Amino acid sequence: MSGKLSIDLDGRDPASLHSGSTRTFAERKRNRHGRGRRGPLLLAPLPGARTRADRFEDLLIESAERLADRWGDRVTSIDFRIMLVPGARVLQDAQSAGTRIPWATNRSARQQRPARITLYRRTIEQACVHAPELLPELIHISIVEQLADLWAMDPQSIDPEYGVWGPLR
Repeated sequence: MSGKLSIDLDGRDPASLHSGSTRTFAERKRNRHGRGRRGPLLLAPLPGARTRADRFEDLLIESAERLADRWGDRVTSIDFRIMLVPGARVLQDAQSAGTRIPWATNRSARQQRPARITLYRRTIEQACVHAPELLPELIHISIVEQLADLWAMDPQSIDPEYGVWGPLR
């Protein structure tokens, strides 16, 4: 892989997520009377220390790297974004088309702007609420389908393993 994957969380710069003047409880580590927990309950390397958002981001990176091994710069040049839920415009478009709420959307590249694939975390998580072991596959399927739409190709030619799980929708 020659490029570097770009991940954007909820459409905001990850460095500016906590730049407000008020600190959250997690940032203070203790409650206002000083009797709260002093540190994390689990050490960072332990699996339980990762939030659902962190695990989702890890699965997205794993899937994008898997595709980047096959497609190289075509994948690494894409800006991947994770948003909690689709915006009002995306929901209105889905409603007017009579389709379900999308798991992901894409935007083609323009002059000063790379192509972008946006995954909607809660939508994908809700789709596999009864089978959480399918989450990595649903994320990968979402990315492959968006790449197929961007590149006007068949999803099977982007990833030969696409569709081995059968119809998941």
